[in-house]
Amino acid sequence: MRTEDEVVDQILKYAEEDDNVRAVIRTDLMPERDYLFTYNFYFIVNDIDKYDDDSVFESFFGDRVLLFRSDKNYPDMFQNTKGHLMVFRDGVTIVINAMDQDTFLSRYNGEIDQENVWIGDTFKKILDKDSLLPDIERLEEKQTLFSDVPTEEAFIGTCNEFWWVIKTFAEYTLREELPSAMFYLNVAIRDLLNKVLRWNIYLQSDQPVDMGILDSKMEELLDEEFFVLYKKTYPSADYKSIWEAYDAVVSLWRRVGNMIAERCDFAYPSDTEKNMLEFIQNLRDMKVASRR
Repeated sequence: MRTEDEVVDQILKYAEEDDNVRAVIRTDLMPERDYLFTYNFYFIVNDIDKYDDDSVFESFFGDRVLLFRSDKNYPDMFQNTKGHLMVFRDGVTIVINAMDQDTFLSRYNGEIDQENVWIGDTFKKILDKDSLLPDIERLEEKQTLFSDVPTEEAFIGTCNEFWWVIKTFAEYTLREELPSAMFYLNVAIRDLLNKVLRWNIYLQSDQPVDMGILDSKMEELLDEEFFVLYKKTYPSADYKSIWEAYDAVVSLWRRVGNMIAERCDFAYPSDTEKNMLEFIQNLRDMKVASRR
């Protein structure tokens, strides 16, 4: 496998030889690098269309085994951009996003609503042939920092949304519609669960918290007892296991929700919780009765 220096040298060699490339910026500069690390670069170019050709980087960087074109699959997300996500046989992964200067600066300045946590927020200019760009060196990830405190209205609204989606999850589970049930559990419900966990972590620390991409640092930030319970919210594709995960979700929600309410001097909506748990239990009882 190539070293980091070797990869960067190859990128610079390509950029220097291609007159269309005017500047290169590295992004996703994670402080901890391991053998799974992906090398991400922005190419600031004169002619974007040149990089619409899938073969443009085909052989220069080694034996390529996969090319994924992000701009072709998600054109609205990658406007004025040609994205080449490449995997090479020696174990190296390289991402090159070719764009014009204005598109890069809009992204760098946070003017583009990316809606994509995989687009990094760290940047370092490594080549600028014409001194087109300002000094660019931002080495701290900002988009994973969390410092949000809910208003009481937002807290109650989130609780109500939680009970709505968990009711819908229960209905899909009782119908034994596995894909829909698992989607609601692992996406809709988990998004809300992670949201209140982030609130609680921040309220406990009283300083901005780096949650990591897709809340990847949840294990190190949660108390051990809570993370043990959090792991139980991930079921196997078995309905008994799914209902056990439901129990874990409800238990974790109740405990964390009450902690947030106490810290923020809110009233936890315990009546709503009681009524919805009874509603869902009645649905489960009706299914059991229908099988007799």
